[in-house]
Amino acid sequence: MGLSGEPPPAARWMLENGARLSEHERILIPRAMVEDALAKTPSSWILHALDPERSIEIAPGRPHFGTAGGAVMILDGESGRYRETTLLDVYDMARLVDTLPNIHWCYRTPVARDMETAELLDINTAYALLCGTSKPIGLSLSSAANVRAVTRMFDIALGGEGQFKRTPIAHMVQGAGVPPLRFSRERCLIKEEVIRQGFPIMVASAPQAGATSPAALAGSVVQATAEVLAGIVYANTVSSGCPLTFAAWPFVSDLRTGAMTGGSGEQAVLMAAAAQVARHLNIPASIAAGMTDAKLPDAQSGFEKGITTTLAGHAGAAMIHESAGMHASLLGCSLESFVIDDDMLGSVLRTIEGINLSQSALSFETIADVNIDGAGHYLGEAQTLDLIQSEYRYPALSDRQSIVEWEEDGCQGMAERARAYTKRILSNHHPVHISAETDDKIRAAFDIRLSKEVIGRG
Repeated sequence: MGLSGEPPPAARWMLENGARLSEHERILIPRAMVEDALAKTPSSWILHALDPERSIEIAPGRPHFGTAGGAVMILDGESGRYRETTLLDVYDMARLVDTLPNIHWCYRTPVARDMETAELLDINTAYALLCGTSKPIGLSLSSAANVRAVTRMFDIALGGEGQFKRTPIAHMVQGAGVPPLRFSRERCLIKEEVIRQGFPIMVASAPQAGATSPAALAGSVVQATAEVLAGIVYANTVSSGCPLTFAAWPFVSDLRTGAMTGGSGEQAVLMAAAAQVARHLNIPASIAAGMTDAKLPDAQSGFEKGITTTLAGHAGAAMIHESAGMHASLLGCSLESFVIDDDMLGSVLRTIEGINLSQSALSFETIADVNIDGAGHYLGEAQTLDLIQSEYRYPALSDRQSIVEWEEDGCQGMAERARAYTKRILSNHHPVHISAETDDKIRAAFDIRLSKEVIGRG
């Protein structure tokens, strides 16, 4: 069927090397070209962090959870009302995520709506993430020029020209087209610059079932797969063997209203299916799970996020974006929800880890010792003491108190505990992994709108 649209530069190269134009002016990519691109695509790569200890390996069947999104509203935890997102929210989100152990990278979730231009938005978003966390970060940028500018900022942070390309500390979610099956020249030009500058790239397609892809769930996966495969061919045309993920993100509409339903059962199985396609191809998958249609961190939010993230993890997705903090089908976010969702993701990761079935773990000798000559229980057994940390995970926020203890502690729910944690972190945690000297160099080169006082250097 092929892709339509004005062929951007790399697409023209594809036409000169095996692809062809159909009678309907659509670019047709032969199977051999797709197979060659897949063969060149790394099956694993490192997503670097400013703190090398926080770098992670991206590979099929090794799930990691992180943030994403583009929320334009944020829930005020005190009032329970939404307001527009700001640059300070981006920074606060990053330094909160910096403390949460089960969120492995920090992609910008709120959009800094107080920035006057696209250039200011891109530059200051990158800076807020860079200062807010030493974990890997993620971006989407609006122009090739801004890609080059942000790369220069990262080079300064890493110690000199070319350092980012050696240890890329940020990845990009970047589509090359507009579903259904159309190239976007402007997006392709950005994508080419992103690859040239050394960013690992999530080759993304995000059609909406029943709107920009077939209503049949299988058909939506088919179309998204075709669009991503075309993007992978395109990426390898720009730089053979560049680090990337298969980022088929087929979304779901409520066909009664047309509204997106990010927390639905259909959304869960669609994203899991996309991950399984990537595993079949033996390349890392990035998918979106953890979205909810709920506006508050309530029961609906909990079960929708739990279902979608668990299926994504067990399907073997390498990178699970949107997994924390999101509300209102990606239009909103909540700082308290990052904290709550981190607790949830710890449990999801434990289910993915599974059960140790080694001979010692089957516990035949321990069972015999306790029941024949022992105390009749396992509380004091050496095995119990050995496994108290390795076999079990302990949530930081979830309530495991007795009713009496809970009442004595003020009858707090999850949202109240998350709010207290968020307040404590935002009052006290100002990361200093970027030195004052380096920060001054960045400020001399760019129009940075977060003051030194705001980032704890005033």
